[in-house]
Amino acid sequence: MAGIVGKVTWKAMTGVIAIPVGIAVSKSIAQVWITARPDNPPRRPTDPNVSWGDAAGWAALSAVGVAVGQLITTKGATTLWRGLTGDEPPPLQEKVQTSARRQARANRRISTRAGKALEQSA
Repeated sequence: MAGIVGKVTWKAMTGVIAIPVGIAVSKSIAQVWITARPDNPPRRPTDPNVSWGDAAGWAALSAVGVAVGQLITTKGATTLWRGLTGDEPPPLQEKVQTSARRQARANRRISTRAGKALEQSA
């Protein structure tokens, strides 16, 4: 799959994977909080009744959860994409193409400089 169809399919696939992952991560974060602390997690850390320590702890735990959720979603979607299509997903294809273009430009610069150096030495 290439072009716009591949990109739309990729976004739909990651969205479908992200929903259950997000639910599981949210429940896991709450369970970790309850295991570590006897009280319920502060759902609104900006509430004046929530201590700074609880607010900061909840924010840090939530940030870790978001990062893990994104990792699971991206890796899962990439594995599924490769299994279904046999190709790299669109974001990785774009990175490979960009890298190849950069390498080609660098090679052209090097060969141009080498040619000029040879002309000057002759």
